[in-house]
Amino acid sequence: MGSLNTNDLMSDKRAYSLHTTSGMDMDGLIKAIRHPNLGIRWRAALALGDIGEPAVKPLIRALKETDQDVRWLTGLALGRIGQAAIPQLLRAMAEDDYDVRWHATRILAHIGKPAIEPLIALLQEEDSDVQWRSAFALSLIGEPAVEPLILALKNRKWWVRVRAIWALGEIRDNRAVEPLIQSVNDQDWYVRWSAADALGRIGDKRAIICLGKALKESDSFVQVPATWALGKIGSGVVVDSLIPSLANADWYVRWGAVDALGNIGDQKALDPLRILLNDKDECVRRATEEAIRKIESKNE
Repeated sequence: MGSLNTNDLMSDKRAYSLHTTSGMDMDGLIKAIRHPNLGIRWRAALALGDIGEPAVKPLIRALKETDQDVRWLTGLALGRIGQAAIPQLLRAMAEDDYDVRWHATRILAHIGKPAIEPLIALLQEEDSDVQWRSAFALSLIGEPAVEPLILALKNRKWWVRVRAIWALGEIRDNRAVEPLIQSVNDQDWYVRWSAADALGRIGDKRAIICLGKALKESDSFVQVPATWALGKIGSGVVVDSLIPSLANADWYVRWGAVDALGNIGDQKALDPLRILLNDKDECVRRATEEAIRKIESKNE
């Protein structure tokens, strides 16, 4: 057993004092977050978290430190403060510094339910980076964000609908299936594309009929995610819907249908797929070879 280091003992005593003394000096605590001793940094972060709202602005400034440990501990303190830190964290999501934006996003996700409505509101910002970070934070919050995100699908701004759809696809809650099915019929192609993709990620078979109809759209930007989605759902029921897409004039749609049929693995698709071994597009030919291998391997 090693001998007790006096300097370590004094550092621990100082750290304990920082965390337990009433009337703490905030500037001193902010400086202590940068202390070489991890115990002192940790306890300073906890103490700043206990101070609450008055510590928020100094902590937001500390998020700009280059030291990742300082940023992480600052995030710990802001997460501990919770709701009172939300307005400043929302502003931090628009900072020029990438790391500050990233940490602010993570902290808001950690705060959870109190941050949902402000994050939903932030989806309306014109800055696409802020929109995506808000959607990402909402996806990390998960189940409590589902109903507010479903309501956001009715927002008049297309990008709000798209970001909300993406977050719902990440959360994969079955409550979102019916609203997403409705979004496949949205007037905006990007919304339709996103809804088809999200339904595939959720994988609920209720979406099969809707996605089958999407395959018949004239817009390949909707047809392709519909093929992916049906491939992810993976039901043999959809094979007959996918086979006609192998003859689509757009190589991207043919490629999507080939990939989906390979993932499903139904032998019924083998003969139609073999026709595409001579497709004029190299990507389609290669995808077809891989799909046939998958199906034959699955049915050995």
